[in-house]
Amino acid sequence: MMGDKKLGARFCARFNGLCERLEQNKVVLFLRRALSSYFFPAVTAAVSLISYYLGLDIVNIWYLCICGTAIMICCKDVSPVLCLILFFSLLPSPMHSPKFGDHTSDYLVSTPILVQEIIGVIFFIGSVIIRLASGILSGRFKITPLFWGILALSAVFCLSGVFYTHYTVMNLLYGLALSGIIILFYVFCYCNFRPEEKTFKNVAYYFIAVSAVVLIELVVAYITGRGEIADGKTWRNVLRFGWGTYNQAGLMLTMSVPAWFYLAGKHKRGYYFLLGAVANVAMCFLSQSRQAMLMSSVVLLACCVWILIWDKGKKRIIDLAMMGAVIAILAVIIGVFHKQLINLFIGAMNKDSLETGSGRTELWQQGWRNFLHKPLFGVGFYDPLAKDYGEAGFSTVGYFVPGKLSNSIPRMCHNTVFQLLSSCGGVGLAVYAFHRVQTVLSFVKNVTPERTLIAATICVLLLMSLLDNHLFYFITTIQYAILLSMLSVTEKKKADEKSETVKTTDTNEKEIEELNEKEGAK
Repeated sequence: MMGDKKLGARFCARFNGLCERLEQNKVVLFLRRALSSYFFPAVTAAVSLISYYLGLDIVNIWYLCICGTAIMICCKDVSPVLCLILFFSLLPSPMHSPKFGDHTSDYLVSTPILVQEIIGVIFFIGSVIIRLASGILSGRFKITPLFWGILALSAVFCLSGVFYTHYTVMNLLYGLALSGIIILFYVFCYCNFRPEEKTFKNVAYYFIAVSAVVLIELVVAYITGRGEIADGKTWRNVLRFGWGTYNQAGLMLTMSVPAWFYLAGKHKRGYYFLLGAVANVAMCFLSQSRQAMLMSSVVLLACCVWILIWDKGKKRIIDLAMMGAVIAILAVIIGVFHKQLINLFIGAMNKDSLETGSGRTELWQQGWRNFLHKPLFGVGFYDPLAKDYGEAGFSTVGYFVPGKLSNSIPRMCHNTVFQLLSSCGGVGLAVYAFHRVQTVLSFVKNVTPERTLIAATICVLLLMSLLDNHLFYFITTIQYAILLSMLSVTEKKKADEKSETVKTTDTNEKEIEELNEKEGAK
């Protein structure tokens, strides 16, 4: 035991010594400033767009991996890694997508490209693990109640379907993957996150940069006819990108809405950002994702209340005036162009799709049947009997076909609650509810604009996951773990805030004593 402690101490001493030497290196200082600047998300967005339309996927992958490794080496605060994870969601390009409409490509799994991808990822993940180990051995990681909830949720994922007759090892592997991602990135970010005001502004710009890229790709899709505009109507089923469908575009756009309001509150002329938020929500409607339309509207209203509470005086009056103007303009547009708007979104609002939720109601019913069949730990994420929706009496909605990478991710219930009931049973839902309560309690302990930004973004992801599978996809799970860690790190109030409170209290007490003395003298 003593030997392990000495080994850890030597590792920390050597790593810290290396960091101190790098501190004075001009290249490191330049990279640190660049990666922590507002220009970093803009450059990353430009690389993403160029790679997307020119099919330079491997260039984009190398850029993201090299930047990630540089962040681990050069930056004291690793929050810029969130920017890279967000842009990982926008891979691959249509040219090299495994499935893009009728076009398929094996470019990303071809040997020369796959080797490069593996090397790049090894560099990035290796540097993450080194920073993780350094942070833990340096004593920066603290076990909080929120972390115990994460461990409990991870255990439930690993036990999914454990007593099911047709249990498969794929349930354990998928559970381990989800658990490993959440724990690894939560602990890593907790150890290496240095919260400052600029840090949260950067986080807001990361989401805005991603939404800008999605917006451009969405508009280009319509202009080039990929939105399938015919007879004044659009059909969202063909509105696809190399990296996903309209629902994924809707998620990225909706998650960016709170960022606009945070920057609106932070900047003197914040009304420019309020206009950006309105445009962002308009793009959510253009994505034709019904869940994005609904949730972005809800989030927009909630954020309007937030900014009115936050802003004071003249700035609040300007906010109210702009909101009134937007409502008036929107009413005029709907009144004049209501027929055109109905035709524009008829592909998303057809009667059959609305009644069945694009098959979601059937999936929810199936998930409920699975829960009734195995109420304790569910039937797992995978079921060898389920080769299609509804097949077999209690088949889960997911299945795995050996040898097909595209089927390694199970089909799911498109709802977090029903997914947990189906895959992890009542135990899974109970643990998840406990985890959610912990998250809320963590937030209310220290309500600040910065923590509200993080909490609101997490809330958007959770709301969108009530109608989709976002929370159970690996890249989105990483985003969730990083945001959750940022919320946890900032749970305690800063020492200067506490001291300021004490000073104010002491001053008030002295003033009261002086007044009492004066009254006594009189």
